[in-house]
Amino acid sequence: MFDIDGTILNCNSAGRASLIEATKEVFGTVGRMEKLDFQGKTDPVILQESLQIMGYKQEDIEKNLKNLKERYFYYLGENIHKYEVIVYPGIKELLQILKKRDDIALGLLTGNFTESAKIKLSVCNLFDYFSFGAFGDDAPMRNLLPEVAKKRIDTIYKIDISFKDVIIIGDTIYDIRCAKYAGAVSVAVGTGWVPADILLKENPDYFFPDLSDFQQFLKLLED
Repeated sequence: MFDIDGTILNCNSAGRASLIEATKEVFGTVGRMEKLDFQGKTDPVILQESLQIMGYKQEDIEKNLKNLKERYFYYLGENIHKYEVIVYPGIKELLQILKKRDDIALGLLTGNFTESAKIKLSVCNLFDYFSFGAFGDDAPMRNLLPEVAKKRIDTIYKIDISFKDVIIIGDTIYDIRCAKYAGAVSVAVGTGWVPADILLKENPDYFFPDLSDFQQFLKLLED
């Protein structure tokens, strides 16, 4: 299961800019959002941490969430074509190989809302590589997403998979902690905004500066 931003691609702030536009339009303020570190956080957590300083409670945010999503997806659909979206080295080649294997279930585990994940990946023709996912819509906290993903795997593939057979790939300390919390294999990549030494302090099972040497990544599937 892959994270998106910082792991698969870099939208060069298209997502941040779009969420700021939508939040200001719906709530009349962005609170702390312009200064908030988005890394590793789900979209619901970003909204909560941004707006609570302005007096918005969780129920206030949830009441306006449908409208917020509609405006966010609209702006993201526009902005994604204005910002340079960069797919990281080795990603396309790796996904092409994994998609062809009948012993691999290829999915997403991301803090993005489902539709924003689709918009970001579709602009690079990558969304259809993934047959399932767990998203920011499904749970507010990242550590809760593996269980959501597992239920979807069980339903789609009619198997009861063990977390020890699940690999979670991400670029932040929260991706590593999420994998460890679930008992999954953690793979950290240095393509995001977190220095390698910070990621390594979290003791991921594997670390790659990037996935340009995707053949090396494939070897861990045989372990």
